Amino acid sequence: MCRWRAWWKGLIPLALLAAAAVFFGRAPLEVALTERASDLLSDIGESWARARFDGRDALLEGEALSEDARAKVRAELARMSGVRVVEDRTTLLPERRPFTFTIIRDNTSLRLEGYVPSRYARTRIVEAAREAAPNLKLVGEEGLVRARGVPAGDFAGVVAFGIRQLARMPAGRVTLSDDAFSIEGRAPDFATYDALEVTVRSELPGDFKLARFAVLPPAVAPFVWSAQRDADGVLLAGYIPLGDARRALLDAVRGAVPGAAISDQLRLADGAPPSEGWLKAVSFALQQLGRLPGGKVALSDTTITIEGKAPDFAAYDALSAARRAVPEGYTLTRFAVEPPIVSPFTWGVLRNATGLRLVGYAPSEDAKRLLVDALRSGFPGVATSDEMRIASGGPSAEAWVAGATFGVNQLARLRVGEVRGSGQKLVISGEALDSAAYGAVTGALGGAIPGGFALDRPDVRPPVVKPYVFGLRRDAQGLTVSGFYPDRRDHDNMLELARGEFLGAPVNDVSAVAQGAPPGFARAANVALRELARLESGEVRLDDQKLRFSGVAMLPAAIDSIRAALTADLPPGFVVDIALEVAPPPPLMDGPSCQKALSDLLARGSIRFVEGGTAIDPISRGLLDHLAAALGGCPEATVAIAARAGASAEDQTLAAGRAQAVVDYMAQSGVSAGRLLAIANGAEAAGTPRAPGIDFIVR
Repeated sequence: MCRWRAWWKGLIPLALLAAAAVFFGRAPLEVALTERASDLLSDIGESWARARFDGRDALLEGEALSEDARAKVRAELARMSGVRVVEDRTTLLPERRPFTFTIIRDNTSLRLEGYVPSRYARTRIVEAAREAAPNLKLVGEEGLVRARGVPAGDFAGVVAFGIRQLARMPAGRVTLSDDAFSIEGRAPDFATYDALEVTVRSELPGDFKLARFAVLPPAVAPFVWSAQRDADGVLLAGYIPLGDARRALLDAVRGAVPGAAISDQLRLADGAPPSEGWLKAVSFALQQLGRLPGGKVALSDTTITIEGKAPDFAAYDALSAARRAVPEGYTLTRFAVEPPIVSPFTWGVLRNATGLRLVGYAPSEDAKRLLVDALRSGFPGVATSDEMRIASGGPSAEAWVAGATFGVNQLARLRVGEVRGSGQKLVISGEALDSAAYGAVTGALGGAIPGGFALDRPDVRPPVVKPYVFGLRRDAQGLTVSGFYPDRRDHDNMLELARGEFLGAPVNDVSAVAQGAPPGFARAANVALRELARLESGEVRLDDQKLRFSGVAMLPAAIDSIRAALTADLPPGFVVDIALEVAPPPPLMDGPSCQKALSDLLARGSIRFVEGGTAIDPISRGLLDHLAAALGGCPEATVAIAARAGASAEDQTLAAGRAQAVVDYMAQSGVSAGRLLAIANGAEAAGTPRAPGIDFIVR
């Protein structure tokens, strides 16, 4: 029989036990389901969602990127074992168009701004930033906003890629706008710039596109550029500014050197002068390169250099003219263009009555300018016609300037003339301004010629004078020679004769060389000199072909003798005007004094005879007149005129004849023949040599 009242009492403790079992067994179940749900959501790539459990009932929360993601999470969670029902409380993230993200780096920090699709993406981005830039302060990670609209692909991966590129620069910015990737900044060096450009253009994750690469190359100083031309084309080297300069530059190369192959080794760099002016300067330089096969042009900041070898004079003239048309703001600091080669290398400076004329070639513009400066200094105010061109193939510029300047210095001493050069030979010709200038030129031409030049056929002539004047004056001080003479050799010979004929008297020569002498001038001067030696004092003046002869003769008989000699011996065309007087008789002397006077005269000169004969040489008339005058001072003395002779009979005969010739001359000069005795003074012993000559012996 059922005792239901007792059974009912047992239900209460049983219910309590059941409730306790349910309460204490539910918590571990919920924890286990939550952990399994979290792993599931992570495995399917939907970590944005979170699941909470009330027993076996799931409460799904979170902000989804799309309805598909919400449906996917609900379906996957509902299929998980142990889940009874799923309550979906998820929402959709706000959609952002465009979906942007920015990374900004400066020297001390790395800033993150913009949207992320999930907490997971944010975590990856932050970890990438700390790994790539551990020494920078990370700013903005808490302000990143989750949103829908993320482009396809690994968004966090492309952000990490951008962070790694920024880490290579001291400052910069990476911007993502949907699937467009942009980077800007300044590379610290060319290696970094090159690596950045290659990496960004080739390794950017595939679902993203490069919208802008604005990384600046490093700034360089000086900013150099060059173009070199050879048989294969044009080689471009150095730097090129940012922007569209490369295209404009290549167009300029094609225009200057049509058809040339271009080797472009230029690299972008910052630090260039303003692009517009730089391109004008480059275009100017390339125009000159077009005239220079094998040439080179270069820029360094705002300076230009041009070097090469001009193929012809037209090209060289155009290049020289371009030196005066350099673009504004730029300076041509080096013009090393070698002019065309010429052979022979000739040049000249010509002077005539109207001015100067430059002809031929100079080795460089600087050398020519130095020559022109020398002309301006030596010929102030004189008009100059410049026909000289620049060429190669001659002496070095330094040697040429030295030789040409030397020539110009000599030309300044010429009334008309020329200086011409051919290779290392120098020719100077013309008429001197005056006798002093002629002496200076001939003296300079007698020395070494600067620049290694050799003098070739110099033809510098003395000046032409009119009337042609020459003078000789004899007085107590000696012989003075003045006026002009046409030939130095004849003049020197005359002076040498004068020192003998004037018995060693001092000769003061103040004459100068000149052209314009009448025919027979040298002979006339020698005749006049010979007869002047017969005077105690006197003067000779030649005025063209008119001779004036005046002075004091030592003997009355000498006057007619001098007149006859001048009339007979002067060259045809010369006329003579003679004005002579006689000197007073000498004071009387005793025998020893007379002997001394005669011996002194013979010590200063000697009586000469025609070679091999007894006739007296006319040049001895001056000495004989002085001897005759001395004999006038001892009228009572008897004088033996002894001719020294050898031991042979022939010598004795010749000596006797010469002694008699002197006696006859003395007698014609007014000395009494009775006082004179001619003897031949033979050798003391046979074979003893004796110098020929005449002795006067007072008895």
